[in-house]
Amino acid sequence: MKNGTLSLKLTILLCFITGCSFMNEQQEIYKPASSLQGQPIGGGQDLSNRMLIIATGDMSGVYFSLGQRLSAMYEKYNGAISGTQVTQASIENTELVSQHRAEIGFTTVDVLELPYTDDSRLRVLTTLYSNYVQLVTTKQHDIDSLDDLAGKRVSVGTSGSGTRLIAERILLESDLQPEQLNLSYLSFSQAAEALQNGSIDAAFFSSGIPNNEIAYTSEQTELSIIPIPNEIIDRLQKQYGVYTQNEIPIDTYKGMNKGVQTISIKNVLITYDEMSDKHAYNLVKTLYEHLPELQATHPAASDISMSVAAEQVPLEIHSGAMKYFTEHGLKKK
Repeated sequence: MKNGTLSLKLTILLCFITGCSFMNEQQEIYKPASSLQGQPIGGGQDLSNRMLIIATGDMSGVYFSLGQRLSAMYEKYNGAISGTQVTQASIENTELVSQHRAEIGFTTVDVLELPYTDDSRLRVLTTLYSNYVQLVTTKQHDIDSLDDLAGKRVSVGTSGSGTRLIAERILLESDLQPEQLNLSYLSFSQAAEALQNGSIDAAFFSSGIPNNEIAYTSEQTELSIIPIPNEIIDRLQKQYGVYTQNEIPIDTYKGMNKGVQTISIKNVLITYDEMSDKHAYNLVKTLYEHLPELQATHPAASDISMSVAAEQVPLEIHSGAMKYFTEHGLKKK
């Protein structure tokens, strides 16, 4: 890493500390069926008449679509009064769950190891699928590598998102100097629109594939996806231990003529430590007994498998969830 990036690292750390304390008091809660009334989840045999809020992310992202489906499943099979909350995604979701402002939430595993994440109050219900870092630009900008981002307008995702976390970690490991970066902090939908209208030159997306906004934009304009270099992936893996070298397949988006090397990160479903074992057990049981319904919601969910549900988790698995996995012959690895 270049010495000039030290000040960028300090600036980014400060932004994250302040950004992570931001909570949008006007977040919308989406209900698939009944009104959101009832008691917070505690003891009992099932989830009947219990309020279950699922913290998701941008409405265009995979978290939101899977959260909507899970909400419907928990109502259908568990009698829960359930809804999804639109958030800035991973970092904000961990705050909401640790503060009991949501019962479960989606997050990437790198967020669970941040110094300001109160992991003592969090538990993992299950490992899910992987997010792929997708650094997207339009053909007209002639951006072929990270170095070409010098002087360009680049979105790194919203405050409170896993996208911003991994994007800024990648930029810190690049040869770019702080004064060369012109960063903005847009949601998936905002970034896609900005790419189309030319108000930004490139954008980071960290999501399951295909990302709906990238897919739609690729139908409207010619896109390029910039590879993440081996040396940066290796350094991040050594520093944090939770990232994996991966590839965005050639047929993911219109116009791709080859696979693109990138970095990926596992998603998990989290809850708070005080959720009862019976409820955690039933939540996981419903997810896996009706997994095809969830997988039909988005292609990324096809990677969800109970065989790896307790793997690559840097946080304690909820004892109720672990009881279900143990009954099916699984052990935490």
